[in-house]
Amino acid sequence: MGQVRYAGIIIDRAHPSLDRVFHYEIPEKLVDKITIGTRVLVPFGLHNSTVEGYVVALEEQVDIPKERIKPILKALDDDAILSEKFIPLIQWMKEEYHCLTIEALRCFIPPGIRVNIKKKVEKVVYLNLDDDIDQTILSIEKRSRNMAEALRVLQDTDGLLMREIRERIGVSYESLRSMEKRGWIRIVEEEIYREPQSVPLENSPPPELTDEQRSAVAMLTEALRKEESKFFLLHGVTGSGKTEVYLRAVQQVLELGKQAIVLVPEISLTPQTVGRFKSRFGDQVAILHSRLSLGERYDEWRRIQNQEVSIVVGARSAVFAPLKKLGLIIIDEAHEDSYKSDAQPRYHAVGIAKKRCELERAVLVIGTATPSVEDLYWAEEGLYTLIRMKNRVNREALPSVEIVDMRQEIEKGNRSIFSQSLYLALEETLRCGQQAILLLNRRGYAQFVSCRSCGFVMKCRHCDVSLTYHADQRMLKCHYCGAEYPYPSLCPRCKSRYIKHFGAGTQRVEEELKKFFPKARTVRMDMDTTSRKGAHEKILRSFREREYDILLGTQMIAKGLDFPEVTLVGVIAADTSLNLPEYLSCEKTFQLITQVAGRAGRGMKGGKVIVQTYQPEHYAIVMAANHDCQGFYQKELKFRREFQYPPFSHIIRILLIGEKEKSVAERTNELAAWLKERINGNLLRNQGLIDLGAYPAPLTKINNQYRWHVLLRIRPEVLFKSSYHELIEECLAQFHSIEESIVIDFYPVSLL
Repeated sequence: MGQVRYAGIIIDRAHPSLDRVFHYEIPEKLVDKITIGTRVLVPFGLHNSTVEGYVVALEEQVDIPKERIKPILKALDDDAILSEKFIPLIQWMKEEYHCLTIEALRCFIPPGIRVNIKKKVEKVVYLNLDDDIDQTILSIEKRSRNMAEALRVLQDTDGLLMREIRERIGVSYESLRSMEKRGWIRIVEEEIYREPQSVPLENSPPPELTDEQRSAVAMLTEALRKEESKFFLLHGVTGSGKTEVYLRAVQQVLELGKQAIVLVPEISLTPQTVGRFKSRFGDQVAILHSRLSLGERYDEWRRIQNQEVSIVVGARSAVFAPLKKLGLIIIDEAHEDSYKSDAQPRYHAVGIAKKRCELERAVLVIGTATPSVEDLYWAEEGLYTLIRMKNRVNREALPSVEIVDMRQEIEKGNRSIFSQSLYLALEETLRCGQQAILLLNRRGYAQFVSCRSCGFVMKCRHCDVSLTYHADQRMLKCHYCGAEYPYPSLCPRCKSRYIKHFGAGTQRVEEELKKFFPKARTVRMDMDTTSRKGAHEKILRSFREREYDILLGTQMIAKGLDFPEVTLVGVIAADTSLNLPEYLSCEKTFQLITQVAGRAGRGMKGGKVIVQTYQPEHYAIVMAANHDCQGFYQKELKFRREFQYPPFSHIIRILLIGEKEKSVAERTNELAAWLKERINGNLLRNQGLIDLGAYPAPLTKINNQYRWHVLLRIRPEVLFKSSYHELIEECLAQFHSIEESIVIDFYPVSLL
């Protein structure tokens, strides 16, 4: 084998014209430092600007004139920061999600590396005495008790941080330096990992498995031992013990000498999940999510990279964790939209996990009480092996659900946020010293502000959406661009004084609770109350420890949380997601109600759920109340088949965004016409097309940007999808220079 002399490098610049491999010569002095995955500094362009890049290939020869090849200037790290095995996955992401190579590659780079985050270094104190330690301590004690105590503490440790030993004993910095001069201790500077916020640990032993759990673990264990790529859909009702199945599966992975990734959809769920895993596996667990500081994320990534941990728990981006012996990926609450990235690359964590498990011969488990219609369908078609867990671990029945028709409440003269049933149930729950959860998937005080005289609705000047009233600041806020406006005293259109807020948000419900139940201790959990680091953990810990009686919040409280003392769940307005203008609205409504209903009755006291709605006869609400997942699936599947929605089609969304509405509309129609022409001229694409059209997006304007989209529905067969991947690449090449931004989403989870 000849000598490697050249490196293929991806330049760290996100521009279509730079989306290719550039070749550089490896200088003799860098030969031992350059490997695939190394971050380097290179001269680039006509002016030889210094830029960063990543080595993705090593070659002995290149078909480029020698005088045109520039040398690598410097290796920026001691070790490669990108594993060679991720190169095929990066290339697949580029093609699958129609992104630039560097956009895919950055997903695998440690957080903070591109802004040169520094390693944390602290002074560590070590004992430097081998013989007659006790005698030395006794002689020192006559002069300084603090010095003697410091030596005693160091006897029982393998080094202590200087700040820790000073805090624990009160020994001064000068005393420690004096001890160092006498040769009793050593003080050295060492790198210290920043530790994420601690989580509550459980001391209870692993529970006895139910028959359903035992069967699920056995199926997963068999697959793990075969060391083959296999996908499972774990469909277990709320409270069926899916997390314990995950824990046992991870235990099997560790016994096989492999590693695991566990994903959760919400940051609010991370502390609870981390607590369960750390209680079982201790320091083998690392955490990755966006609420950690940049330094904490960087250090956690390096612990993983250095193979100091075997389990990674985190949100969406943890799917890219640099584990070298991956055996298992678990995705909890896999139906959640938060697993989809809304920025380039627009990947879905489930899609990445499937491909990664395929490439690394690992097992994938996607678990949920409310699988998507598509996942259940593909399980029936054999893409997933379906594992069902139909019973709760305590063999208790699922909570009873009462549907309240709010139209009848109004007829009775009750114009309160709370129906009579919910009011009485809250009163009884509080009287018995139990806890309640109330869900309203709208934050703020009021849903909108409107003039009763002329009908004018206050909207954001930058977005095509109504403003939400926040009473604590007496401000109107846009939940899309963040703009704020003062509350008007007169209607801006007709100058009438009859302008008022309508509808209810979480702030308003909180105010009503204080009015009706003044002694109840209520805590609100929404985007407004959880913006600070650690806020999720603090609220949930306080509620778990019975500091509050009622937990009020948006959808972040609806899934995954386990509170044994919660006996009542109230859904304030079940119609919120039902009225969204997209085909997934029924599915999302069913999932949300089913999930939040599952928070009730998880202890021995049983539970009750009250669902308030203006559409009590809607099948999504009725079947959620009956815990009838299979019935909902069959009815929804019939609707999808009739109208050829996924899984009976595949939707591609091409979104155009620009400042001039007329230009955006014209360009979108032009793009649609171009696509039709290209499709009509290709037999395979023509056979695969169901329909194509250009439309204004339901949210037509956000942050002064107008939004139109082209929607394509194609047949879901792989053959057609492959041909349309090629078409989308042609489209990007054809329209890349237009003034408007163009966003390709081959796997949209929302069409808003």
